[in-house]
Amino acid sequence: MHSSDFLSSASKCSTSQSSYHSASSQNDVLPPPVPGVVKENLFTKQKGQSSWFISLALHGAVLLCLAGITLDPQVIHAPAIQIEQPIPEPEPEFVFEPEELEVSDEDLKVLGALSERGVTVAEAVSPTKADVSFIPPVPSTLLSDAVRIEPVSFESMGPNEVDQLIETIVGVNVGVAATGAAGAVDRLSLEIARSLEDAPTTVCWVFDQSVSLAGQRQEIASRLKRVFRELSLNDDGDAPDGLTNLVLAYGQRFQFIVNKPTRVSNEVVEAIQGIEIDNSGVEKTFTAIRAAAERLNATRRVGRSSGMIVVFTDEVGDDQVLADQVATICRRLSVSVCVVGVPAPFGQRFVEMKYVEFDPSYASVEDWAVVEQGPETLFPESIQVGENAFSSEAIDSGFGPFSLSKICYQTGGVYIAVHANRNIRGRVNDRATSPMSSRIRYFFDPEALRDYQPDYLSAAKLKQNISSNAAKQALVMAAAATNLKPMTSPETVFPKKSEGELANLLSLAQRSAAVLQPRIDVIYGQLLKGLPDRERIQEERWKAGFDLAMGRILAMKVRTDAYNLMLARAKAGMQFKSPKSDTWVLRPSDEVSVGSRTEKFAEQARVYLQRVIEDHAGTPWAFLAKREFNQPLGYAWDEIHTGINDPPKPRPPGNNNNRPMPSDDKPRSLGPPMPKRNLKRI
Repeated sequence: MHSSDFLSSASKCSTSQSSYHSASSQNDVLPPPVPGVVKENLFTKQKGQSSWFISLALHGAVLLCLAGITLDPQVIHAPAIQIEQPIPEPEPEFVFEPEELEVSDEDLKVLGALSERGVTVAEAVSPTKADVSFIPPVPSTLLSDAVRIEPVSFESMGPNEVDQLIETIVGVNVGVAATGAAGAVDRLSLEIARSLEDAPTTVCWVFDQSVSLAGQRQEIASRLKRVFRELSLNDDGDAPDGLTNLVLAYGQRFQFIVNKPTRVSNEVVEAIQGIEIDNSGVEKTFTAIRAAAERLNATRRVGRSSGMIVVFTDEVGDDQVLADQVATICRRLSVSVCVVGVPAPFGQRFVEMKYVEFDPSYASVEDWAVVEQGPETLFPESIQVGENAFSSEAIDSGFGPFSLSKICYQTGGVYIAVHANRNIRGRVNDRATSPMSSRIRYFFDPEALRDYQPDYLSAAKLKQNISSNAAKQALVMAAAATNLKPMTSPETVFPKKSEGELANLLSLAQRSAAVLQPRIDVIYGQLLKGLPDRERIQEERWKAGFDLAMGRILAMKVRTDAYNLMLARAKAGMQFKSPKSDTWVLRPSDEVSVGSRTEKFAEQARVYLQRVIEDHAGTPWAFLAKREFNQPLGYAWDEIHTGINDPPKPRPPGNNNNRPMPSDDKPRSLGPPMPKRNLKRI
């Protein structure tokens, strides 16, 4: 099914339904059992001893047969058979297209976060430390010791060249931890030192010129001089022999502040300190990385040398469509890319940033600006449910933005996610959020995210991977179609002036459920299509994503159904127990008492959510599942007295001797107001 067809069907369904009783046929049948769950013991698997003994006997017989076989050494060294024509594979049906995001392909086994425990910490988006040098020179047959390669253009690459080069990736070096942006520089200096042990290295320091990164640029510049001094082990402070530096700044355009490799630390530091702010709000990150790679290649020394690009940015960039091509160019030129950036919010593209004005020429203001710092995956994998105010809170994904993280790992670099308020002890409120930091409320232990790496594949291969499993495809399709806001502030108080007026209020309240319920059924039906393939999923990330989606959509379905049915029960007639009561109040309740079918859905919602909590502890999926699990699924009626039918009370006489405040006629000169910065362009 095409995504457009899917969205279209959802829209038609939502507009055609006017009441609860006109829901889809899926509501008339009991939900299927949760796969892998037994009624008596939900999360245990029974083992048959008899089958074990049979298997043992069969394997023993095979081993006895093999022991009598004599191998011809000539057979062992026989040439491999070459298959000239590949076996044709059926064209996958999955055609979901990302919006302006195309990233490339390498299947890495580990990626996550390993950070020090502190108030401010920069987190490496990988959980393990490699045994080899951070950025070794990449072996390449494209480069010769005596020949200089000219800058590569996108047009020079054939249609299959990107995938061909990516398939030959030789390794990734991961696992660093640092404190803050300055700490990230310190940690990167260790990796530069390791690169220098292998070959002379030129580093191009690339800086985002946005307003929001202005303070961080100054901090990094002041730290670099000390880093150079420590690397060179002398008092002049210049870079050590073999290490040269370039500086590039970018926004809407890019410019080389230092365009010739230099060892002079003052030249590098002053260049960074003098970077001007670009107020356009446009950030051509990948264009700048390409320019840096080509300049590194043009200045490459004759002989064996390494090139490294270090990018400092707090957003994803406006040219992510170039990520594949730029990564390919970097790999052809043996240039690694490292990024000191921001953590991606879980399942979200945008997040709010706390902006505090620092420029005295603008009005002093503290506000929240919307910036693009995600998502952590190429395709959506999480359904968006706006149950309440807490549902929209951003939480840490444990990974960097997909396109930037991907180019780092394609080129043998590293992505370091920096957030000033990183901790795993609890919620980060607005007051505690540091200036120029994103509004991420919760962070997670990187150790718990080791097995939850996003699929760092090209769009084509990721589509193929998703289409091979109906559960994965169903999850992506459902996630792409959901941004449900179930019954925003549903009516729960119903005063009874008369039977007719009460019935009218109840009917009006039912409309919210009547509109939402068919949309929920469409999403639920989409996930049901993938249910048979759920047990074939091997990756922990996809298991958690599918089970969480099923649990949340079932919980939403139960709450919507229960709300509607409780209103219908009230319309059929209810009597107050107390003669003073005049108002009905519908309150959330753990008890679901509106029918066996709805109770079955509620039971399965709890099963899915509980499985996520137990199987994926300490992850964003478990966090959301626990929050969902703790919310009541049903409703109950209470009665109260509000005085809606009481006679009106008499008003007190007089005006209570209230005197008007004296006016101040003295003219005051306040001067012209200070201009405010446009937060859409930071």
